[in-house]
Amino acid sequence: MEKKMWKLIGAGLGVILLLAAALILLNNQTVEYDSGVTVFLDREPAEIRQLTVTNGSGGFQVFYDDAEEGYVFDDIPVSLVDTEGFFALMNHAGGFGALRTIETHAKDLSVYGLAQPNAEVGVIYQDGTAFSLAVGAREPVSGNYYGRVLSEGFPQDTVYLFAEEDVICFLLQKEDYISDLVTPELMVSSPLSAVRNITFSGSALKQPVTVTAVSGAEEETVLKAKSFGPATHLVELKGCYELDQTYGIEVLGSVLGIRALSVAGYNLTEEDLKDLGFEDPYMQVDFSLKNGTDYIADYQLRLVPRGEYYLASMLGSGAVFLIEPPAFVSLDPTRLCLRWFLSPLRTDLADVTVEFDGERYVYTSDMEEGGEIEAFVNGEPLDREQFFRFYRLVTSAASDGQYLEDPVTEGEPLLTVTYHYNIEGKSPDVMELYPGSLRRVNVRINNVTEFDMRAAFIDALKTACRHTLTGETVEETW
Repeated sequence: MEKKMWKLIGAGLGVILLLAAALILLNNQTVEYDSGVTVFLDREPAEIRQLTVTNGSGGFQVFYDDAEEGYVFDDIPVSLVDTEGFFALMNHAGGFGALRTIETHAKDLSVYGLAQPNAEVGVIYQDGTAFSLAVGAREPVSGNYYGRVLSEGFPQDTVYLFAEEDVICFLLQKEDYISDLVTPELMVSSPLSAVRNITFSGSALKQPVTVTAVSGAEEETVLKAKSFGPATHLVELKGCYELDQTYGIEVLGSVLGIRALSVAGYNLTEEDLKDLGFEDPYMQVDFSLKNGTDYIADYQLRLVPRGEYYLASMLGSGAVFLIEPPAFVSLDPTRLCLRWFLSPLRTDLADVTVEFDGERYVYTSDMEEGGEIEAFVNGEPLDREQFFRFYRLVTSAASDGQYLEDPVTEGEPLLTVTYHYNIEGKSPDVMELYPGSLRRVNVRINNVTEFDMRAAFIDALKTACRHTLTGETVEETW
């Protein structure tokens, strides 16, 4: 038996409470019986030093380890024990009482299922007191259970009726006391607030997909985010994109709070997990959480298909669960990307340069002393409203098509837009447009091509640039 201290886990996996707090919780749990019951024993749950249950599934043992100053629940690792189930079990093992006496001198115990009982329970308390009980058949009308006390000093041939809620915990198999919570539950309002970084990989995907929170991130990530203005999360495919928050919440939310249909195994070795297919998982999710806490915890979840369901295992748990398909197993990486290619804040820019057909247009803007915006094209004053219309147009470049598996970007681009920043350490963003399929152009962002868009954008931007010089109205639609 693995000798691990049971220190009573809180709501989140791995959150360990001190023994003193656990004992207080147990002591505050009271055992209540219907009026008129026969009370055989009434102790505080924290007085239990050993609980042994034998039933049809084999049973289990809970004991207090003096050296570790905590409880051990058979061979179940502490991180897997269901807290509520453990509290309920200890409460009902702390006191025993019958609803009423059925027969005082029973001659045939088999009538009550007590010749071969469904469960036998033995408890030893801190002061050495011992108590044992046999649980028999279910009384068909009330749903309660027949039972008899096996301890010395009690009549051995008296049959009692015990409340179902008081004995049902002794009829469960050991695995029923393993928590069905596979991944941590969401403890804040949105998964985007909890998940700091998350990477999806595995045989289900052609390439890994990473979503990174900008707030609190390293400088490199913060600088990348400047390409998209006030972005909260970035998506990394081959290139970098702003996260579509609607789909992002759906996908990231499905990683948290996963509950198991059943326990497929625990205390498994890496070799055991390899035999089950976890060495090459269908989907692997590596994620870090700041889930309403002051610290960041790292996790890894792996999934392997089993018919219409999945086997799931968290790194380091040694446990495997059967789960229903979570939403992220059908992940469409391209839907995570907000389709606007580049959308920087105007105030973060030194200039925007547009080049096509040998022509070059350089746009700058600044703040006058009176607080008004002044704009220039190629150094010449530009009407403010004309500039704003141009800026909304140039930053409206967006994909409305499918992901490109094998895009072609050869020769000279049809049009190039370069965003130069006034931020130290921020490299320019370059968007180049190349001939694509019919009436479409392939979009190359910082030397990476993954999407295309309507070719009408080129004519609209060319016309807009020329109109900023002639004074004709800049049209924003394309």
